Amino acid sequence: MKTALAVVPAAVILLAGCASGSGGADTPSPSGTVAAVDAVTAPGTTSSSTTAPAPTSASATAADVPTAFPTTFNDVNQTISDPDLKDSITVKRLARALPWPAGYKASAQAYELVALELTWTPSKDYTIPIRKQDFAINTGSQFPNTPDPMVDDAIKTAGFVLLPDQVDKGDPVTGWLVFKVDPRNAAKLTLDYTRPAVQISGTRTSFPAKTFSVGIVG
Repeated sequence: MKTALAVVPAAVILLAGCASGSGGADTPSPSGTVAAVDAVTAPGTTSSSTTAPAPTSASATAADVPTAFPTTFNDVNQTISDPDLKDSITVKRLARALPWPAGYKASAQAYELVALELTWTPSKDYTIPIRKQDFAINTGSQFPNTPDPMVDDAIKTAGFVLLPDQVDKGDPVTGWLVFKVDPRNAAKLTLDYTRPAVQISGTRTSFPAKTFSVGIVG
């Protein structure tokens, strides 16, 4: 197996830096014009074809699971394949309008929490990581729409498996990523995966940075 050294371009670094915007205080919308006076109740998911798995932890009892957390999901079953590195990402299921934690009233009016169940299949030819920081949901907004950890604990309590920060070898890994998406209730959602530039160690082979996209809504 050849080792691939990722050379992360500035655009990807900026993307990664924007991925965490949930330090516990509410954050303004990109325009800075959103103001909230009342709590927002996230709507439930109306179309579905699969149901939620049962909690896998003994501590995740029915009383622990947030009542507004989705129990039904939309099947997507779309795959991104990297022809250069021979790895792939499959979008299995989608859950929209996840409930916001307390203290995020303004954000809940402007943004939507969207969960994707993904399967990451690492390359068998190269050891190049598939990283969660390289994913974003594209709605046409200038907001980065990257993974956000603010409800990770609630998802784990509900019995769902989260994806790791990255995988670079081994068997396929399946889990969930939650994205903070602008605008709320967008009619079209596209998953973007930006592979960083890669130089194959010990060779002259290199691959430029490339963004792969797959439609998930609309």
